[in-house]
Amino acid sequence: MVQQPGQSVQLSVPIIPITDSDATVGRMELRHLDTMLAIAEEGSFTAAADALATVQSNVSQQVRQLEAELGAQLLTRTRHGAIPTECGERVLDRARRVRRELEALRADLSMLQGLEAGDASFGIVGTASRWVVPRLVAVLRGRAPGIRLRVNEGASERLVSEVLSGELAQAVVTEPVQERRLAIETLLDEALVGVVPEDAPLPDGPVPLDALLALGLGFVLPPAGNPLRTEVDHAAAARDLHLPVVVEVEGIRLVSDLVAAGAGCSVLPETAVPTELHGVRTVELTGVPPRRLALISARDSALSLADRAVRECVRGLVAERPVAINPVVPSPDALARTLR
Repeated sequence: MVQQPGQSVQLSVPIIPITDSDATVGRMELRHLDTMLAIAEEGSFTAAADALATVQSNVSQQVRQLEAELGAQLLTRTRHGAIPTECGERVLDRARRVRRELEALRADLSMLQGLEAGDASFGIVGTASRWVVPRLVAVLRGRAPGIRLRVNEGASERLVSEVLSGELAQAVVTEPVQERRLAIETLLDEALVGVVPEDAPLPDGPVPLDALLALGLGFVLPPAGNPLRTEVDHAAAARDLHLPVVVEVEGIRLVSDLVAAGAGCSVLPETAVPTELHGVRTVELTGVPPRRLALISARDSALSLADRAVRECVRGLVAERPVAINPVVPSPDALARTLR
């Protein structure tokens, strides 16, 4: 074609649809992703068909259509069931995200329509849960009573994993958090205190970590790798101290009870020590940096309105804490990055 001066050239290119072996147009649909998820969850084509209330031939057909659309083998059949290929694992990961986004979309629309309903998931370390969760539930009942809240309490490492996998929308964990796939919003700094038996011969004023060691009781601490244990170990190393750990316990809330029972002394965040617990007292420590709590969420997953309501409530509860705990107020730019 010869282009005339002042004229544009338009080319008509035929679009040829991709077809599968059954001569049906290859177009990805939600049912294809649901089928993949059902196979992964049930372990076989037959079990997936039962879970989806259909026949096995339909499940096989939908897998073939999806594989033709994507141009890759997604599943391998074995005597023990169907196993995802590397490409299949990637599709399953995305399919789970799509399912979560659809659930969040339904919840958002429900709330926008004035029903104030929706599901929210939230994780929190045990040391903070005792003063956050009861107040969070009370606030949500007043503001959005239709929200169904699921709370997971656990160690920071497990909560980080659950947020990354999508099991939790967000969580309050202990910093540092070295994970680029997470949006991290620092919430507060909290002092670490010595927890000792009530009759321990220590002065009322601030004492160094050496004073706890000199008691000769041994220490009750979380296991190695726990963020709190790491902070305590670093503080001890800075003073060239070795802390004899006589009991390691994963549940930090149990530590105070063990100290009261005479198992040793410990170092804990000040809010982790129940005020009603008898037989122990806390002492201010010098040379031990505060621990820092942060609110985390996955960068590649948008929070639903219900989850955003939980997030705002948590921020408000932190801001209302006593002056002994110092809220960290993020800059507008940092807050904007977190909400992206």
